[in-house]
Amino acid sequence: MLPFASITVKCNPTRKTGSDDVGIDLGCKEAVTLSTGEQISKPDFIKAGDLKVKVASKQLRRKRAPNRNKKIKASRRWKKARAIVSRHQRKVTRQRDNWLHQTTSNIVSSNSLVAGEQLNVKGMTARAKKGKRKKQKAGLNRSILSVGFAKVSKMFEYKLAEAGGFYVESPTRQLKPSQRCAKCWELTPKTLKDRVHVCSNSKCGHTEDRDVNAAQVNLIWAQGAGTSLLDAESSSSTSCGSMKQLGAKKRQKSQAVEGLGDLETPSLYRVG
Repeated sequence: MLPFASITVKCNPTRKTGSDDVGIDLGCKEAVTLSTGEQISKPDFIKAGDLKVKVASKQLRRKRAPNRNKKIKASRRWKKARAIVSRHQRKVTRQRDNWLHQTTSNIVSSNSLVAGEQLNVKGMTARAKKGKRKKQKAGLNRSILSVGFAKVSKMFEYKLAEAGGFYVESPTRQLKPSQRCAKCWELTPKTLKDRVHVCSNSKCGHTEDRDVNAAQVNLIWAQGAGTSLLDAESSSSTSCGSMKQLGAKKRQKSQAVEGLGDLETPSLYRVG
């Protein structure tokens, strides 16, 4: 028999972060948009994986599926096709998680403050009501779920907590980052087709990419709240795995955000 050796290493990994601040905006066209103007697209291998799942699912629907009410058993071909679909879905999930981990870690490594927005993913991906275009809504739902909006927020939250940074989400319904101008704070109504922000204020006339402008608005709001957050939280690093410290940080952060002032503070009109 071959001998086996077991080696145990004691370590306390810590996550490092930079001193910069950045705002983010999540979308379907560009997965992550930063307030600096950088846009991160969804990788091609995830798109290719989604296409494989779609083709395999189409092949699955052509096989005899099980039906308990009619007492019909699944055919061998259906079971084989179902295994293929599951294998493709697992691979796409692992690829997406790996890409999200790399992307969020890169952002956290250089920014101690990341400003996002509150997104109701469950409501955004709800089925279309009767009388509306169901196919278009179903395609939009797939795009949102393919990027993983909810996972991105959770990853930023715990990674910045470990590094001693801050992740803040602006109140989307009150702030309206997609409609608000990052220069003069004026609201400019837009549709999903409008990809460029052109301020409706004649004295401003600010023009910027829609997603970049929204990320800048999130950052401005977070910087106005930054003083309260710095007083509420310690800047010391949190050791990986200390759930009590992470929970304390989350409670302190929520209390600090609840005590924030009005959104229309004049000092929030400029990007820092």
